[in-house]
Amino acid sequence: MNRKKACVAFIVLLTCALAGQALAQGQEIKFKSNADDLTKIRSVLEEFRQDIIHKDGYALTKLVLNPDVLFHHINNQEEVDSARKYNAQIDGIGPSQLDGFAKLLATSKDKLEEKFYNIEIRQDGDLGLVTFNYDFVINDKVHHSGLEVWQLCKIDGQWKILSVTWTIYIHS
Repeated sequence: MNRKKACVAFIVLLTCALAGQALAQGQEIKFKSNADDLTKIRSVLEEFRQDIIHKDGYALTKLVLNPDVLFHHINNQEEVDSARKYNAQIDGIGPSQLDGFAKLLATSKDKLEEKFYNIEIRQDGDLGLVTFNYDFVINDKVHHSGLEVWQLCKIDGQWKILSVTWTIYIHS
């Protein structure tokens, strides 16, 4: 008798587990995405990469929605604490670094390149999200690396960068 109850209990548990798994799979997030937009987003990444190689800061700025987009690395807590000694309002982000980066490209005598790895692109309608690991290479040597996250939006039929944030791990 106990064996029969145990068998029934096992079957009930197994059925519940399978039903729960099937229900969870049916609730996957659906994105309004298409291959053409994903290709165009990937093209923005490649244009950005080429603009760095060609040191064309002006062309790079044309990839962003406007000059005020968030374009900044994420400061670690030690950097924030140090900066707060001079300004209590420091939030670890600060103003956009886009202009400074464009000027660096235009004036640097060094060979520059950014390499992207593990690229993941998600798109839902007019919103795109790109994450990837990167290496920033100066004169054929990795200077720093980290994780980079972009938000993009489609406006007037073109994908533009809304924000770029990244972590930095300096290489010795």
